[in-house]
Amino acid sequence: MSVLVVFDLDGVLIDSRAANYEAFACGVEALGLPAPAEEAVVSLIGLSAAEMLQKLGCPADRVGEIYEGYVKPHYLENLPRLARAVEGASEVLTQLRQRGHRLVACTSGDRALQEKALRHIGLREFFEDMQTPDDSRYHKPQAEYLRELVQRVGHQGPIVHVEDSLVGLQMGLECGATTVFADYGFGKPEPLEPHFRIQKLSQLLEVEHVL
Repeated sequence: MSVLVVFDLDGVLIDSRAANYEAFACGVEALGLPAPAEEAVVSLIGLSAAEMLQKLGCPADRVGEIYEGYVKPHYLENLPRLARAVEGASEVLTQLRQRGHRLVACTSGDRALQEKALRHIGLREFFEDMQTPDDSRYHKPQAEYLRELVQRVGHQGPIVHVEDSLVGLQMGLECGATTVFADYGFGKPEPLEPHFRIQKLSQLLEVEHVL
């Protein structure tokens, strides 16, 4: 039976650590604040850009200005030299497709940035569809955010959801997916319990009785 495999992107398939840090540091410095520590930025990846900026000290009424004027353009300009595919990503996605599974992405990042990142690292061709905040009035951890994607692609079989953030894991569990938590990514699953945990992406191919 064909499985719909839903991937988060940042931290799961895209190593965007350097790109995110530089972009958000640029935005914070534009506020006249000192550059944040890299770990302070990396620990927030998986939240929306607005939430990240506010947690880094940006006033709510300036989030749009700072994101559009500094963070987004810096990320777009520097992504080609900074983004990397997670080790083994192309090989894993190729094998999943060869096994007859369908691949989609569900991310908190906006569409333009994620499309550019996936194309740069050579992974966009693997995905038949993608859910981003530009496509929905919902967001992680709301189960409706993932359900919209599943309904859009017309899938009625089993779902495997690969995540590295608590909000994403909550969404997958509430949606009834078999959840796989990427421990190599940016987040922690606690206090929730995913069905499986992997230390590297290639272990996804070994998830028992699922893929």
